[in-house]
Amino acid sequence: MENKLKRLDRTIAFEGEVVDLYKDKMQYPDGSIHNWDFVCHKKGYGACILPVLPDGRILLIRQFRPAVDDTILEIPAGGIEPGDESTLVCARRELVEETGYTSDEFSHLLRIQVAVAYCNEWLDIYLARNCEKAASGKQLDEGEDISNEVYEVGDLMKMISEGQIQDAKTVAAITAYAAGMGRE
Repeated sequence: MENKLKRLDRTIAFEGEVVDLYKDKMQYPDGSIHNWDFVCHKKGYGACILPVLPDGRILLIRQFRPAVDDTILEIPAGGIEPGDESTLVCARRELVEETGYTSDEFSHLLRIQVAVAYCNEWLDIYLARNCEKAASGKQLDEGEDISNEVYEVGDLMKMISEGQIQDAKTVAAITAYAAGMGRE
């Protein structure tokens, strides 16, 4: 398919700690010119984990998210760091840091693009089976206040359908797992 939408210019409007905001000048197929916003995530990508306990229940975290001014139930996640060779290294670290659990059984579940209309960020979602408490416990970053909660998959699917879980990465991970993608 031929791309009929053309970027004519991109200028930076704001430089932040995590993201930069750009203004794009776009030419539509009819020749008209329009301004679009583009959010450039500085790291570009990260990892998330769907932690499954030995009994099959799912371990989620609850934390306050200032962007939506609410406490959100979600899967553990984090951005890639300079020493990470892969998103798997990031996933292993974030699982311990945010939940105090660890696993020796990681598998890649899926990759999602977070907001393709205006942002370049993508996430690898891993399944961590047979999660057990780590000897180190949680290792939260400064400013993090995270609690753990455990649920049955069926209960989580109901919570998604009722709008109680709306975080995109969490919805994607749970529904992919429930659909059988995480089963061997």
